[in-house]
Amino acid sequence: IITYYYIAKRQKNKPFFERKIKIMLFLPSDTEYIIETLQKNGYEAFAVGGCVRDMLNGDTPHDFDITTSAEPETVMSLFEKTVPTGIKHGTVTVIINGVPNEVTTYRTDGEYRDHRRPDSVIFVKSLREDLARRDFTVNAMAYNQKDGLKDFFGGREDIENRILRAVGEPGRRFYEDALRIMRLFRFSSVLGFDIEENTLKAALEYAPTLKSVSAERIYSELLKTLCGKNPAALKPLTDIGGLGFLGVNTSPDYGILPFLGSADTKLFAFLYSGGAKISPALDFLKVPNKTKRSAQDMLTLLNMPFPKTKPEIKEMLYLTSPSSAENYFDYRSAYGKDCAAARDMLTEIIKNGEPYRISDLKIGGRDLKKCGISGRVIGETLEKLRRSVLKNPELNTRSELIKAVKNGL
Repeated sequence: IITYYYIAKRQKNKPFFERKIKIMLFLPSDTEYIIETLQKNGYEAFAVGGCVRDMLNGDTPHDFDITTSAEPETVMSLFEKTVPTGIKHGTVTVIINGVPNEVTTYRTDGEYRDHRRPDSVIFVKSLREDLARRDFTVNAMAYNQKDGLKDFFGGREDIENRILRAVGEPGRRFYEDALRIMRLFRFSSVLGFDIEENTLKAALEYAPTLKSVSAERIYSELLKTLCGKNPAALKPLTDIGGLGFLGVNTSPDYGILPFLGSADTKLFAFLYSGGAKISPALDFLKVPNKTKRSAQDMLTLLNMPFPKTKPEIKEMLYLTSPSSAENYFDYRSAYGKDCAAARDMLTEIIKNGEPYRISDLKIGGRDLKKCGISGRVIGETLEKLRRSVLKNPELNTRSELIKAVKNGL
């Protein structure tokens, strides 16, 4: 179902309400089906939160959450296949055509003693009460086809002004859930929105409570922030030492982050330029082993002279990997190093399948044994052959390598 909503658009040298633009509010059929089913049975139901924000901002939502006046047991009774994923907090997953859809009952939250999750929730019948507990105005809107947009806290206007503002009293929002601090900077980076003054002040004041957030959630939000449009949105937090528990105690070089390639490279650059010890920081964040290997490879390459020849690039590949070499060139390029020639040589090496590993050699240990070589000398000989082939790939034939061995290399 496609509906259109008109909102004002501020333009340079034009009054705020002079021009209107057409925004498409679209609910997928599964979402619409769930909402209509709840409505037909006498309950309110709306798409809520990030999906509404994204549609009003002209972005494509990744998922559609639903909020309703129906309590969890009622939701489960109205649909054939459901999962009580978070029933204590009012959330039921409704499976439609094999796709999960989260449906959560209107609620208010009890006390937050751990700065993360409420000790209890109270189900309510008021949409406004439910939206009032949410983090930012741009995330506190709801929509359905029948009732249109429900915006009690100025979220639509804040989207137009590209502002992130806490719902209600900012300090309370961040005291309740410290993860909202990281979400604030993530939204600022990803959406390219500024942060309202009192909201920023409160976020920085409650930054010490970030220690109560799980490492996995910190890592997830941090990575999204660094990969956003404006990773420098995080600068106010790092300037006050808000991520000191990661070892980031100096201001990272945010200027290079938008130009770097992979997410792993951006994370490495952030930690490295922020003065963090890479291995302990990554261990704390509980990053995947792939990310740890990427960071270790980057440290290895940064400790090597910048490559000027193919053999030098092949040695880089032998010690790390082609993807790590690409990441390294991204990193050096961001700091102004001309990597064009090195990149071209790397591309040729990979395209032509030029040998650089022992496994690329056309002979192996069995061949060397036939030449009278045994024990640890086999490994030493293969390494010498590898180094010879780095400089002269044409030597990598069985006959030439055996000749080299018989001639004492």
